[in-house]
Amino acid sequence: MRKLLLLFLFGATLLLSVAPLAAQNSVDVLGGTQPVNTTGCAVNPNCIPATWSTTSNAGTDISTAITANFVFVPNGGALATDFPSATSGRICLADTRDLTTPTLFGQIAANCQAAGGVALLLIRDSAVNAPSAIPVFTISTANGDFLRNTVGFNATTGVSNYPIRINVAPATVPSNPAGQHNCPSGQAVPAFVGAGTANYTPNESLCLPAGAGQAVEPSMTVDSQGTIYVESIRGVPGGLDLWRWNKAADRGPNANGTLPFKYEGQPDCGIFVSTFCTTSGLAPGGGDGDIAVNSADPFNLNIPNLAVVSLTAAEVTGSHSTNRADTFSTPNPATSGVPFDDRMWIAGFNDPSHVYMEYHDFGTTSQIFVQRSADGGQTYTDAIGTVVDAPTEPSVGPPTGNIAGQIKVDNSSCSSHGNLYQIFVGPDNPMDNSKASNNFMNAAYVGVASGVSLTSPTLSFTDYKIFSCGAGSTCPSGAGLGNLFPALAVDNFGYVYAVWSDNTDIYYSFSNSLGTRWSPAIKVTQNTSRAGKSNVFPWVAADANGHVAIAWYGADQAGNSNTVPLTTNWDVYVAETVNGHAITPVFTLSQATDHVNHTGQISTGGLLGSSDRSLADFFQIAIDPTSHRVNVAYADNHAGTSVTYFTRQKKAPRGIVTKGQCAGPQ
Repeated sequence: MRKLLLLFLFGATLLLSVAPLAAQNSVDVLGGTQPVNTTGCAVNPNCIPATWSTTSNAGTDISTAITANFVFVPNGGALATDFPSATSGRICLADTRDLTTPTLFGQIAANCQAAGGVALLLIRDSAVNAPSAIPVFTISTANGDFLRNTVGFNATTGVSNYPIRINVAPATVPSNPAGQHNCPSGQAVPAFVGAGTANYTPNESLCLPAGAGQAVEPSMTVDSQGTIYVESIRGVPGGLDLWRWNKAADRGPNANGTLPFKYEGQPDCGIFVSTFCTTSGLAPGGGDGDIAVNSADPFNLNIPNLAVVSLTAAEVTGSHSTNRADTFSTPNPATSGVPFDDRMWIAGFNDPSHVYMEYHDFGTTSQIFVQRSADGGQTYTDAIGTVVDAPTEPSVGPPTGNIAGQIKVDNSSCSSHGNLYQIFVGPDNPMDNSKASNNFMNAAYVGVASGVSLTSPTLSFTDYKIFSCGAGSTCPSGAGLGNLFPALAVDNFGYVYAVWSDNTDIYYSFSNSLGTRWSPAIKVTQNTSRAGKSNVFPWVAADANGHVAIAWYGADQAGNSNTVPLTTNWDVYVAETVNGHAITPVFTLSQATDHVNHTGQISTGGLLGSSDRSLADFFQIAIDPTSHRVNVAYADNHAGTSVTYFTRQKKAPRGIVTKGQCAGPQ
C-alpha cells in the first residue's frame, strides 16, 4: 500500500562493478561505557553488530579496522550542510529517523565523503544497500541510541566523547543445523532452529547473505508435487531472495521435522544467467515480490512452472523457472502496462503456463489492474482488465483509495473453474471516501471475473461488498480495515474465503455463491486467548472442501499495533477449520512460533507509517496439496536483522473432507 512514495529512501542507481556479499562487521567503543550485545558479534560479545553495505567502498569490505571518533550528523545527513566541520578524518553517524524528506541513503554517504568522513554508520533497524565510495554500515536503532546518548558527543562540534573502532568481519562459515545448502559463507544472522510447538515443527531461519540488509514480506507457495518455495524482499534495489525445498533434490525432512532448504539466490536479478548479478549482489527490484506455480508441464519432465515478480520504483520485473528455481529466465523489467504501479500479486492457473498479475495504478486513479501471462510469467500481455467497476469507484477511488490483497484463481474442477477473485478494502461510500483517511477504509470488497476465457484478451470484473463496519464508522477498533493486507483463498470446490484485520480482531467471511454473496463476518480471535489484544497481518489458505487456515501476528498486549508499549511481544498464530463454509465454522487455534519473533510495535501504515516497520507489511502461508499440512513463512528480528523463518504443521487435522458439492450461484 502506497509504498512507492518513500521508496527513494531505499532506492539507488545500480552499480556496474560491485563485489560479492560479505560477513558481518562489528563496532567497539574505546573507553567509557561498553555496549553489551550477546548476539550478532562473532568474536567479542560486547560490541555493536554492523551490517556492511555490499555496494559501498568499491564493493570490498574493509581489510583493516577503522579507528576514529564519530561525528554525529543532525537531520539525518540529507544535506551537505548537515555535516559539521569536524567531520574530516572521522566516522559519520547518521540516524535515518531524523530525516524529514525522502532521501537516498547513497546521498548521505556522498555528503559524508564530501565532508572528509572516512566511513558512515547508518542507524536503521533494516536497510538495503547504499551505493557509495566510502564504507557504509547499518546498525540498529537501539545501538544507535547507545552511541548517541550513552557514548555521547559534543553538542557544538558533534565529535564523540570516545573513539570507536569498526572491526573487520571475521572469515567464518556458520553451521546450519537444519542442513540448508548452497548458503553464502557470511550470514545476516546466526542460523537458528527452535524447539517447535505442539502442532508446528521447530522454527528455522532461512540462510541469508550478510550484506542483504533484510529478508521481509515472505511470500510462499507449494506446488502440486509438494515442492515448497519461499521468497522475501530486501527493498529496492536489493532485489529478492528465494529458497526451495524439493524432497527428491534436497533430501527428505530432518528427524526434528525441519527442512534442508536450498538457497536459490536472487531470481529477479537473474543471478544464474547474468555475470553482472553474480558479481554485484544487486537486482533491479525488491520493493515488493510474489511467487506462483502452475501445474505440471507434460512437455518439461512434468515440472511445474514457477513465476516470480519483483517491484522497482516504477515498474514490475517478471521472470520464471522451469527447473524448480535452479535457473531463471532473463528478467523482463517491464511487465506491467501502467508505468507508476505498486503492490503486485500473482496467481497461477492450473495449466503449464498461464499466470495472473494484479497491481495498483499508484499515480492517479487507485485502479486495480489485472494482466495475464501465457508464457509462465515472462510477459503479461495475454489479457488485461480493471477490478474497480464504475459503481464502486466513487467509494474506493481517490482521495482515500483502496488496499488490494492477492488475486486468486479458481483452480477447482467445478463449473467455476477459471474464475478470478480480487479482494480489496476501502471506504463504504463516497462520503467516507471524502474523509481521505485510512481509518475510514471501513469496508471489504471482492472483484469477480466469471466465465473467464483463455482466448479472450479482456478480463471483466464486477464488484461485491463482503463486509462493512457501517457508513461513517472507523470500525470497533477506530483503526478501520486498512491494516495491510486483506487476503483471499479458494478451495478445491470453488468456495471463496476472505480475511482482514481492524488491528484488534481478525475477521473471516466465506462465499458459497462464487463471490456474489457472503456470510456474516465472524471474529476468529473472539473467545480465544487472542481476544482483546492486537492482531494484524492475516493471511488465508484453503484446499479440499472447506479446509481453511488463517495466520497472523498476535501480540501479548492490547492496543493499536502502531502504538502498543515497546515491551509488547509478538508471535505467529494459526486458526484452522475443516468446515470453513458451514453455517458456523469451528476454528482451532495454534501457536506456530516457538519463540517471540518481534518485540515492540508493528506499523500498518506502509512506508508512510511512523511506527516500527522491521517486519514490513505481511507474511504468507500455504497448504501442501499432497498432505494438507499448513506451511508458514514469516519475518523475524529477535536476533537483530529481520530475516525469514519457516515452520510447518506436524500433521494435518482430522476431518478434512475431499469430496462434496461444488459452490455455485444461489
